[in-house]
Amino acid sequence: MFRRAVSSILRAAESDAPKAIPEKLEFSLVCPHETVMKKQVDMITVPGVSGSFGVLPGHIPTVTSLQPGVVAVQDGSETHNYFVSGGFAFINKDFTANICALEACKVEDLDTQSVKEGLEEFTKLLGSATEEKDVAVVSS
Repeated sequence: MFRRAVSSILRAAESDAPKAIPEKLEFSLVCPHETVMKKQVDMITVPGVSGSFGVLPGHIPTVTSLQPGVVAVQDGSETHNYFVSGGFAFINKDFTANICALEACKVEDLDTQSVKEGLEEFTKLLGSATEEKDVAVVSS
């Protein structure tokens, strides 16, 4: 009986044992309305709520909320930068990483003037909000 239990535990441990770490990270960046990117990459940098962090193949499994910021995707000598408005990052034990963002776009596609105008408008609205209810409406 004891021998069977030990054998069972050893088989379970072997099946959970880490596999060889691949050279590339299977990465996907998705939004509710589209898949923005899905490919093998060398590294990603994620804007987590506790700070930005890099993810290489073999990273410890992690789940984190995203703050608005830039996801940097390194693929060979190229780096692709995507602005994300928020969402979640999932780093899995099977050497995959998934980012589910509310919105995402290439940084180079952002219209700087529109962003500045939007920020000014938001700042004015937030500054003129007098009640907590108004602040919540402006912030949503």
